[in-house]
Amino acid sequence: EVSRAGRAGVGGQATIGSQQYYQQSTASARKVARNGNFEMNHRLYNAAVRVMSLLVGLSAVAFVALAQLPENRADGERSSKLDPAAWGADHVGRPQPEFVSGDECLFCHRAVGSTWSSNRHHLTVRSADAAPDALAALHGSATAKKLASEIELVLGGGHRNRFLKSTGQYGRLALLTTQWLPPTAKRPGALIDDRSPRWDDNKFANQCAGCHATAVNPETRAFAAISLDCCTCHGDVDLKHSKDTSLVHLSKARGDEPRVVASICGQCHIRTGKSRSLGSPYANNIVAGDNLFRDLQVDWSDKHLDTLNHADRHVLENIRDSVVDGKSDVTCLSCHNVHKQSHKKHRSLAHGTICSNCHDAANFATRKSGEVHSKVCGY
Repeated sequence: EVSRAGRAGVGGQATIGSQQYYQQSTASARKVARNGNFEMNHRLYNAAVRVMSLLVGLSAVAFVALAQLPENRADGERSSKLDPAAWGADHVGRPQPEFVSGDECLFCHRAVGSTWSSNRHHLTVRSADAAPDALAALHGSATAKKLASEIELVLGGGHRNRFLKSTGQYGRLALLTTQWLPPTAKRPGALIDDRSPRWDDNKFANQCAGCHATAVNPETRAFAAISLDCCTCHGDVDLKHSKDTSLVHLSKARGDEPRVVASICGQCHIRTGKSRSLGSPYANNIVAGDNLFRDLQVDWSDKHLDTLNHADRHVLENIRDSVVDGKSDVTCLSCHNVHKQSHKKHRSLAHGTICSNCHDAANFATRKSGEVHSKVCGY
């Protein structure tokens, strides 16, 4: 009986122990499951927080980027999409390449030769005989007539004329302080600053030569030829170009990128830039094909454009579209035929916002009138 009781007792304890173990094991399993679910949920929660944080960050970046688009910026604020100076090379600190003179070019390019003598690029500096009214006014001035007979050359056009003579040094011209304001339908012509006229031996070299003469030496500011020779726009042309015209900048066969065209035209037609290396209003030793904006510093802001006359604004806004915003394939050559001096092509283009720089937005047949005088150039 003791043995039976003992076996019963042992068996009973074993049964109770098994039930308790099962219950404890089940409770432990449920606890583990609960803990596992909590840990999984915690991981999912953390992942969700990270995703939400990322989405919020991306939204903020997108908002800032959207705010920087031209149509969403406040007046005067710009954020350049492209660095205008980031491509190409320049000739700063390098020798000016030898070039074939325009006279040699015209021996073959006779279609251009027939009109070149009256082309404005050829007349950036010209004989004083081309301004007879201005010379007559100088000879009739009590203060300026003593210097009138010394005048050899003239620059400028229908808005202002400046007078020049040789300094006696190679590639150097003196600029007369007295100016001529040509007549218009509303007023007669008049002399400006004629009270104490004098010759300035340095102003043309430091401010004008880069755009009114060819191949200016950056050290002496002496030029190789008056006016703009063919190389100014077409570059250092390989003699093999007679068989391959793609070797010539601005040729139809070459198809230069808008930024290259902008650099070639902008070297003279951007009248508000400043050379980083020389401090002059024209670039240092620019050669067609160079990146003008590696040396020429330009203010591209809307605030600056708002201060310009309509002609200078038109030039700068179009070039900004190409080299800063990278959004325009329309270049100066899209509208202007340089050799024929014709603007006929621009009449076939679709009207855009840039047209309103010169044309009335309500009536494109009406051109805006206004002063196009440049304080930098003095004409």
